[in-house]
Amino acid sequence: MPKSGKSGQTYDVKFLTEMKEALLEKRNSLLEKLSNWEDKSSPSGLKEMGDIADMASDLNEDALASALTENEIETLRLIDKALKKIENGTYGICEGSQKKIPVARLRAIPWTPYTVEYAEIVAKNKAKQQYQQRLSESQPYIPIVDMNYDE
Repeated sequence: MPKSGKSGQTYDVKFLTEMKEALLEKRNSLLEKLSNWEDKSSPSGLKEMGDIADMASDLNEDALASALTENEIETLRLIDKALKKIENGTYGICEGSQKKIPVARLRAIPWTPYTVEYAEIVAKNKAKQQYQQRLSESQPYIPIVDMNYDE
């Protein structure tokens, strides 16, 4: 029995099952990767390190792994959200435009909440916000001092 979304979109059970399996596979893969990273980043590894150059190299790798982990955590959040949408019949509806997300895009990125067009809008807005935030953070606060000594 097909499930319908808000836009009258219908996916058959076979497609929804395919997407659910893909989402669960990616979710399990990320959880395993995160678990392995947590095991490797334990403080006990510091005792086994060699010289300072090795320590610096390992710390840089940990910093990179940490940044990747943030993206992976976001992907996990999107996967869980997509799985809920499959269950409630709204999977494949763009969260921004309420338009149908093409099947090819869902097969490529099963956890995507947006059409390509809307994802571009979101990315541009995010980049603009990050740029403005960096500008505001890079501007030092200089208090205005009254230099009038006419007292």
